[in-house]
Amino acid sequence: MTQLPQSLHELQAVFDHWAQSIQKIKSHNERIAFTRAEMPALLLNRRLIIKILANIVKGKRYPDVRQATLFTNEFILYINNHRLFSARLYIYEPGQFTPIHDHNSWGVYGCVSEKIEVIRYRRQDDETRQGYAELHETERVILHPGDTSVVQPLNDGIHRAGNPATGTCVMLCVYGTPIRRLYVNEYDHIRNSVRRRYPPRLRKKRLAGQALDYMRAI
Repeated sequence: MTQLPQSLHELQAVFDHWAQSIQKIKSHNERIAFTRAEMPALLLNRRLIIKILANIVKGKRYPDVRQATLFTNEFILYINNHRLFSARLYIYEPGQFTPIHDHNSWGVYGCVSEKIEVIRYRRQDDETRQGYAELHETERVILHPGDTSVVQPLNDGIHRAGNPATGTCVMLCVYGTPIRRLYVNEYDHIRNSVRRRYPPRLRKKRLAGQALDYMRAI
């Protein structure tokens, strides 16, 4: 385990050290194993997490809340310059869950406070009907502080995560190198539907493009 960081500056140094180690690891599964071995010490570093949360409340430069994120409860802690991995903090209110979705990379979820529930799904349809998806729930996992769980990319990692507890919970996630897909799939298992969810900047460009095409056509 890397030396336990005591400051936000040391936290960046830890992530840089992780990047150096991950860069030397070629196997997808070995990168996941390395990350899972390193994460618990950070998850249980209460003082450091409190410093991060206090910075958010005070509007400090780190973490930068102005950075665009896919979810409103997401805070970027680190993005490697070579896209080896990113680290993100998520804050969930009681009963708050993400939509069912997939990812473009492997991920390791870790519980910081309260507990996290991860619900996994398997896609049942043959993916030939646009906008249609049939899901089957396969597993529910409860994470307590210090626990981690792995999410695989694309169809192998369809899931939702959230807070089944009565207090506010915090989750730390590390995501590996993304594949060259510019969106995630978001599912509605009640309506058997799926739609593409684009990052904020790309979503705005696509929306403007649609409006531009319409304005030129009328």
